[in-house]
Formats: sequence, C-alpha cells, structure tokens
Amino acid sequence: MGRVKFDPDRVAGLGWGQGAILDRRVAESAWEHAPERVRQGDQDHLLVTSHDCDVLNRSLAKEPLVEVLRARALADHTGQRGPFGSGRNPRALRLSGVSVQGDDVALDLAVHDRWGIPRELLMEEAPADRLPPGEGRLVAEWLAKRYIRSAFPTEFDRRWSGKSKAWRRLLKRHSPWIQGVYLRLHTLRELGGDTPYRCHLLLATPSEVGSLVDWPKTREAIERAFAGFWDELRPTIECEPVEVVTTDLITLDDISRYQRFDADWVSFDDETVATPVVADFRS
Repeated sequence: MGRVKFDPDRVAGLGWGQGAILDRRVAESAWEHAPERVRQGDQDHLLVTSHDCDVLNRSLAKEPLVEVLRARALADHTGQRGPFGSGRNPRALRLSGVSVQGDDVALDLAVHDRWGIPRELLMEEAPADRLPPGEGRLVAEWLAKRYIRSAFPTEFDRRWSGKSKAWRRLLKRHSPWIQGVYLRLHTLRELGGDTPYRCHLLLATPSEVGSLVDWPKTREAIERAFAGFWDELRPTIECEPVEVVTTDLITLDDISRYQRFDADWVSFDDETVATPVVADFRS
C-alpha cells in the first residue's frame, strides 16, 4: 500500500474498533504482515484486539499499528466450550455461539497468533462483522490477563499441582456457588526442606445466595470439602482457614491481601456466574 494521509474520521465512520473482524481485502493485506510461524487456514478470521482509542488515535506516529489476532472458525457446538471457554487459560480461548457474517461458529484463539499491521489498512473498507460486546470484552481481558495473572512460588506449585485433577473436580462440583477463588500465602519465597507454606483460602460466592434458607448448611459443606482437599497436602502446605463469603461482605481491602488462585488447569465449566470486575477481567 502506498503512503497515504491517515484519516481517523474515515476509520471511525467505517466502524473499526476492538472486536472488529477484517473483511477480505484488508485481511489479505494483513496476512502479508503475519509472522512466518502463523500459517493462514481456510477457515481463519482476523480480529482487531487493539483498544478503540488506539485504533482511532489521530496520530499515526503515536499509534502506527493495530493488533490483529487469528481466530479459527469451527462448526458451532455450544456445549463443547471445554476448559478454554472461560478465559482462564492464558494461552487458549474458545468463543462459542458467535455469529460471523450470518454463520453461527465457534472461534478458537491462540494467544501467540497475533501481530501488528499498518493502521492505514483500515481505511480500505469496513469490517466484515464485529464480535458481540461481551465476547469482544472477554478477548481483550483474556489477553490482558496473560500479563497480570497471579504468580506463586514454583515450590508451592510443585507441592500441590500433583492433585490438580482432584482440584478441578472439586471446582466443577461446586461451580454453581463459586464466583472467585483467592489465596493468601504467608510468603512468596521459595521454601526448601520441611518448611511448610501457610495459606488462607477465600471462596467468593454470589451475594444473592446468602438469602437462601439452606445457605448456612451449604456454606459449611463447601468449607469442609475445600478444607479437606488442603488437609491432604499437610505438612508441606497448611491451609487454614478456608472461608466461604458472599461478595456483598467482601471489601477491596480484603481482596488486596489475596491473589486470584488461577492456573492453566483451573477452569470453571459452569458459565452462569460472572466474576467481579474488581478481581478478574471477565465482564
């Protein structure tokens, strides 16, 4: 593409922004800038992941590029979101039940399949389509979370990760109640020998469940189940207490003492409960 004067008003008028799906002509130009390791497939779409303010910035010197992300289209099976449908896996994401140019598809995203293209390309034509706001937000938050997710000592992870399958089963069994899992360690240092990690576990649940008649018994059952999991890791990890608290009783000050307990293998299959924006980036 020859050198042209950039017109942000034209880009805005065409409807470009975060979550936009490139149409054929812009996509062809975008693929010319793709890294060699990313090979184009027949069912690929390209999504704009840059923030709206960067896409429409009036200065091409300040924002010369817009980032695009390859999305592989699959026949839609909404029940097969699997462990990658929640946005908690930092490397893979599946969007299910997305309409792209009239077709219902699932989109598989891999975090490394993205690159920058000249922002002038967006002046050529309008987007082919755009992700629904919720799905576009999820993609942006999934990418951001790769850089800001919690990090725990390697030795702590080594001590408990052998029971990751049991942890995943435990989360799945109680997922209708759990809105967030937070862990507080007494140290972030690598501990050797027989020195145990001491921790507290905080399970956040939707505020509305607190009004249920049988909630006290349910809360106690959840606490026992999670406490039992960590009891099996003694003496290398001593986790107490385990607290189940409704979100209306949790303050930002409370959360500041904890880290979101997330890992590649931790994913809620139940998508009915949203996670608070103050703790995670799922809207």
